[in-house]
Amino acid sequence: KLLLPVLAMGALAFNAANAELTIVTVDMQKLLDGYYKATQATQRLESVQQQAIAEREEKAKEIQAMAQEFQAKQEELQNPVLSEDSKAEKEAEIQQMGMGIQQRQQEAQRWWNQKVNDLQNQSQEISRDLIDEIIKVTNEIALRDHSADLVLDSSSPAGGVPTILYGSDQLDITDKVLTQLNYDIMDLRSKS
Repeated sequence: KLLLPVLAMGALAFNAANAELTIVTVDMQKLLDGYYKATQATQRLESVQQQAIAEREEKAKEIQAMAQEFQAKQEELQNPVLSEDSKAEKEAEIQQMGMGIQQRQQEAQRWWNQKVNDLQNQSQEISRDLIDEIIKVTNEIALRDHSADLVLDSSSPAGGVPTILYGSDQLDITDKVLTQLNYDIMDLRSKS
């Protein structure tokens, strides 16, 4: 009686060990590069970034103009014909201008730091959403068309050493996934 459960478990383990594992690969970098939504998102982010840079340059010009006016006031202070009262008045005005310039520089720096942080957060959120979409479509195709047990990323990571050193082209489903991801945009183009 004790031998029967042991034999049954051994048979199950033997069948599981002999089951064929189906593996497919995708090049995530190629999918991100070729996905129309990723291209659109990149263009939107670049546009927002260019607007921020233009606004930063405008703020820098304002500060530069204030600094030039400050410099001119300092030069006026060197005029020997100024009375002591006028000098004191100009010195107070120059001091106020200096503090105003410093305050504007600090405000501009805080604004820029916040803008950079917002752009980074927005970029990360968009990347996560795009990757989630790509993974969803990849998994659907891997299961539906290949009954895959495992999907591996064949793209090279940032360090340059690929995760997969060799994989048959027959295992790669990148083009199928890319076609499915871009189906919406191709469908719209064919209808117009």
